Amino acid sequence: MKRLITVFSFVFISLLLAGCLQVETTINVAKDGSGTINEKVLLSKTFVNMMKEFAQAFQDSASTEEFSLFKEDEIKADAKDYGEDVKYVSHELISDDNWEGFKVVYAFNDITKIKIQPDPGSKVGMGDEEGEMGDDEEYYFFKFNKGDVSELIIDRPPLELNSESEENKDTLETSEQNDEEMGEEFLKMMEGMKINIAIRVEGNIASTNASYVDGSNITLFQMDFGEMMKNKEAFKEFKNKEPENIEDMKEFMEKFPGMKIEVEKPISVKFK
Repeated sequence: MKRLITVFSFVFISLLLAGCLQVETTINVAKDGSGTINEKVLLSKTFVNMMKEFAQAFQDSASTEEFSLFKEDEIKADAKDYGEDVKYVSHELISDDNWEGFKVVYAFNDITKIKIQPDPGSKVGMGDEEGEMGDDEEYYFFKFNKGDVSELIIDRPPLELNSESEENKDTLETSEQNDEEMGEEFLKMMEGMKINIAIRVEGNIASTNASYVDGSNITLFQMDFGEMMKNKEAFKEFKNKEPENIEDMKEFMEKFPGMKIEVEKPISVKFK
């Protein structure tokens, strides 16, 4: 995904990812503008095992290296994707009957040097090719005013509503074809897919224009496909008709408990 210009092209590109994916990213911001990034990345065990079998089929018979989608050196190196100031702190691998992945903690000294990309494919090698940087418009950026009451200002990616680009048309047509071919099995496979990007500030929020606030936590972007697909009629409407303005978008989101997208720009959070 080159740009997050529409929420809807993002959704259907996500649906086309092979296997279920869960990505949770929480940016913890202290009163001096420093903080940590806590991230959890999970892939369905079925998809991981399929990739392992595929890799083994093409592996040199003399090689003794065990295949892994989640390599320690790559997890550490991914710190730079958030900004030059970001340092790796720790990580742990996760594996159970249904999911495989990792939790990682990165640290930073200055939130204004951080950028967050909402494209989940970038977490598992499905985003931009190595060495290629996406447009600045596809990231969340931050400004910070330190004080007795500190202020965090968040600039989200733009949302162009009701886009009629050929790329979006092709994405929708492909999604519809997949639905017809796979039906309920396809929808069931996608039920575990979750994407979440949140901010947690130190102390208490004094004021904010953010739409989704829970204590000191603010949700910037959330897609829980299992929750969204419970309303299948609304989901079909969601696929076939893009909102034309912000109010239409808010109305759509009210139909989907698992869908939260911050529409304010910029988002201001004052906390103490």
